[in-house]
Amino acid sequence: MVVRAVVGGVVGAAAIVAALSSAWTQPTAHGASGASRPADAQPMIVRTVLSGDTVVLTSARPGAQVQLWGDLTVRLIGLDAPDLAPVVECFAAEAQGGLGAMLPEGSLAWVTTNEQGDSGGIWSMYVWDSEGRFVNQTLAEQGLARASDFSERGPLYPLIAQATEEAYRRGQGLWGWHESAQSPCQWPEA
Repeated sequence: MVVRAVVGGVVGAAAIVAALSSAWTQPTAHGASGASRPADAQPMIVRTVLSGDTVVLTSARPGAQVQLWGDLTVRLIGLDAPDLAPVVECFAAEAQGGLGAMLPEGSLAWVTTNEQGDSGGIWSMYVWDSEGRFVNQTLAEQGLARASDFSERGPLYPLIAQATEEAYRRGQGLWGWHESAQSPCQWPEA
């Protein structure tokens, strides 16, 4: 029984390393809109989605963006999604589901970062999904998150801010909710 568990763990780890190794050499993908994935983006595997703007990614080997290996908690640069805790804000579950649809568990994500992890161990990153879509911008376009006034503003922030403005004008996603709606959540501060 123990041997089977150890062998299963080794096989699983080998599969992750193989996927990342082959991904490392793939050419740069171009998303339908927004920023194309940079050539120096590092491939990582999605472990879990924690909220509409935070994921846990696994790095199988050190790279140009992340010089560590293992699990990293990653907050998407320039975004603010409704929170699930300590109080559930309106549209938080939808935002988490939208990010989970773009970055399902076990899928490949490509990342760049402007900084190392903060004192709490959370990294700020730009993320592209396996299809080459710029996740930070796509979430804002879909109204699942908005440009953040208080997070890091990197070089791609203008794309995120523009996408937020367009989603707001269309009344899409969280911008389509009304405070009068029957909902067991609090409305996120504007």
